[in-house]
Amino acid sequence: MSDSKKDAVNIGVTLSTQLISASLTMIAVLGAFATFIIDKREIGSLYYVIIGASFIFFVASIFKGGKGINKARKDGFADNWNLEETKSAFNLQAVFCLLGLLFFISSIFIGKEKNNNELDRLTRTEKEIYSIRLLDSLQQDEIKNLKQEIKLLNGQLDELKKATVHSK
Repeated sequence: MSDSKKDAVNIGVTLSTQLISASLTMIAVLGAFATFIIDKREIGSLYYVIIGASFIFFVASIFKGGKGINKARKDGFADNWNLEETKSAFNLQAVFCLLGLLFFISSIFIGKEKNNNELDRLTRTEKEIYSIRLLDSLQQDEIKNLKQEIKLLNGQLDELKKATVHSK
């Protein structure tokens, strides 16, 4: 009977260590996302509160898991394999981990895209270049038409000169 209780407590401890690993991983992910979001988005103080709360919940989850594992270790040493002794710590650990995850997910959607001044300047410059090319193309066509008209007028002028020379 004692072995089945011991195995049940060990399963709880294993799950707790997995939640600790998940919380540590999420703290690393949280840091990466926070760096990205702070760089690329306009955010207010609400973002820092939410991301900070997420971090605190993950740390609290790790702490509560450690407390539960320590309690199971102490009770196990005394050959007292009771699930109820560690259940509250492990349950609180799971709740803190879930809250940390929810706060993290909500932090992703906060803020709006930052105006990238360099990108805006390049876009404006590109539009100006396009406008200048278009204007240049139109002026080239206009100059071509004017040259044709000048050639036509020169031809008509030559004909008038010939006609006036012949009529004299």
